[in-house]
Amino acid sequence: MKLLKRWLFIGFIIFLGVGMLAALIGTMLLAREAYGRDLEFNFKNRSVIYDRNGEVISYLYQENREYVPLERIPQSLQKAVVAIEDKAFWQHKGINFKSLGRALIVDIKERRFAQGGSTITQQLVKNMFLSHDKTVIRKLKEAVLALMVEMRYTKEEILEYYLNLIYLGPNLYGVSTASEYFFSKPVDKLNLAESALLAGIINGPGFYSPAINMENAYKRRQIVLDAMVEAGYISLEEAKKAAEEKIAIPKPRKNNNVAQYFISETMKELTALGFDVETLKTQGYKIYTTLDLKAQKIAEKTIGDNLPKGYVDSSGLTQPQAALVALDIESGGILAMVGGRGEDYFNRATMARRQPGSTLKPIIYLAALQKGRSPATLVSDTPLSFEDGWEPNNYDQKFLGDIAMGYALERSRNMAAIRVLADAGIDNVISLANGLGIHSLTKDRDRNLALALGGVTDGVTPIEMAGAYATFANGGIYRKPYCVKEIQDLKGHVRYRAKDTQKRVVSPEQAYVITDMLRNVVDYGTGKSAKLNRPAAGKTGIADNYTNAWFVGYTPEIATAVWIGNDKQSEPMQYGDLTIGSSKAASVFKKFAQDYLANKEIKQFTKPDDVVVVSIDVKTGKQSSDPNSLIRYYAFNKDNLPAKDKVALLDEVSNRLKSFWQRFFGGN
Repeated sequence: MKLLKRWLFIGFIIFLGVGMLAALIGTMLLAREAYGRDLEFNFKNRSVIYDRNGEVISYLYQENREYVPLERIPQSLQKAVVAIEDKAFWQHKGINFKSLGRALIVDIKERRFAQGGSTITQQLVKNMFLSHDKTVIRKLKEAVLALMVEMRYTKEEILEYYLNLIYLGPNLYGVSTASEYFFSKPVDKLNLAESALLAGIINGPGFYSPAINMENAYKRRQIVLDAMVEAGYISLEEAKKAAEEKIAIPKPRKNNNVAQYFISETMKELTALGFDVETLKTQGYKIYTTLDLKAQKIAEKTIGDNLPKGYVDSSGLTQPQAALVALDIESGGILAMVGGRGEDYFNRATMARRQPGSTLKPIIYLAALQKGRSPATLVSDTPLSFEDGWEPNNYDQKFLGDIAMGYALERSRNMAAIRVLADAGIDNVISLANGLGIHSLTKDRDRNLALALGGVTDGVTPIEMAGAYATFANGGIYRKPYCVKEIQDLKGHVRYRAKDTQKRVVSPEQAYVITDMLRNVVDYGTGKSAKLNRPAAGKTGIADNYTNAWFVGYTPEIATAVWIGNDKQSEPMQYGDLTIGSSKAASVFKKFAQDYLANKEIKQFTKPDDVVVVSIDVKTGKQSSDPNSLIRYYAFNKDNLPAKDKVALLDEVSNRLKSFWQRFFGGN
């Protein structure tokens, strides 16, 4: 009876084998028709966003995978995977019939798919081309495709594809990404202990992952090491040493929100350049940007540390919002961008149009320079009233009378600015602002003298203001702020490279003169809170009853706009006894610029040859060195110097006589 059962079982196995062989041949014919022309391994590779120094900012992916060639994967990892997943990999032709037979017998005995018996090649085709359904048809297709893959590709290619395809945990595809996550190192730096641990995860990422259960991971590693010894890949001594190596348990990854607003802006720019973001998530592109992660982290910390965390009032928890954008003077690229405080996606650096207050005044004064005026041109700071009932005032409700234009800007005198605007011409100012990248100003809506006080119908954005001021520092050349420098595809081919969009807006001489006027604002005027231990220029601004506070400033290296305000534009920034104004914005600029430029060489603004610096009496507008007068040093085009007062003339005569005496008689 036992003999009969045995023969019946053997007969059944033979019958099943013949049936499977027939099905295999039929399936092969079908598979060849279905897959023969398209048996390509097209991976979904993540794209990487880098900063200007090659540091990773973020990833774009559907599957978090970085494809690496086999030569970058250490032999220890290759051998560990082969030993534990498919020890006959280098011998079989896609199917290990001996292993498959053993698995089939177990499956029949237990009347279920208890064992897989799949080779690395079978696992590869299953995960790339097929579903994971446990059906006979799917297994047949898997076997056929494995044979076809082995005929088409080398063993090395198959192993490379497999090691890049495998799933190793949530959002972890391929050994490179897993190495980065579990060990914080490139895959080519893994040692034997780490390689064996990683190979052990393949069989059950939810059970053997060291991020989930380190004890299970160690036990599985031991099994891998034993398999490597059995295969002759390593010695017992090597296995024992690797088994004793402890590996730090990975800490849970925190949500990395660094540069979230810049990343969002980069996505918009990529779309505008014609790149489909969903496609980028699968193509393995390298996206090189203008961001400096050092500057970004300093900017985020500066905003976080220097503004109130929030107050509870009758309307609930409130806090002042803020934005900061810093540009590289030389290229116009965005170095840092903070679009707000919190987790929202409203980028106040690029989307929030706010009243600029007095930060618009330098553009008005620059238009006056273009009309032939100079820092010494006298302008009246006296009361004004208009027929429509408008009676503007200075912020301190005081008046200084006739003063030099440079001093009027330094002290941010509203009455003087209105008169300068009227003299320069509103249309000229709007055209200049447009040329400087501030396109929200239009002649049909903003042709009024309130523009002198920052009365812009649609408001301006911080990035527009930073771009305008960067032009002053850049010798009068405007460059549109941008994010993306270069894009390379998976093969290293350049798919996009940013072009230099420079445009001269003002002359180098005029740019230097306005810079020198704004340097005085920082050294002596309303921007003193922004003063650095290096050359700096800029302007403060307050608008709409303390709902918006600004400072826009620059050094020879960077231009930075800081905005602080309430999203509810009807509410002033009053928090208990604290009122936030432009001095706070100026101090944020100072802290950011100071920390970012620390240890960098101190540079000077480039002075054109046709520009000279002289001292003037701010009340008369004449060159003067009178110690009893209020003196300021300003830059002038040498063909447009102010007249000299009596003291200056006497000093000039004295200096000439002294020079004559030294030339002919020597001595003092």
